[in-house]
Amino acid sequence: MVEPLGDDVLVVPPMPLATGQLLESEDDGPPVRITKLEFVVSTEDGNELRIPLVLRHGAWWAP
Repeated sequence: MVEPLGDDVLVVPPMPLATGQLLESEDDGPPVRITKLEFVVSTEDGNELRIPLVLRHGAWWAP
């Protein structure tokens, strides 16, 4: 039997975490198209977990 997750475990909600497909450039140039967006989690032991988001219907969702 699988143990239930505690209240302190990270859960990414089933909702879009970002919208849009373009990013304004820093130097007043034209916007650039976003090809990949990730949610990065850093832990106290120095590790990182990278969760690639998925583009669906103009928004970026957790997988």
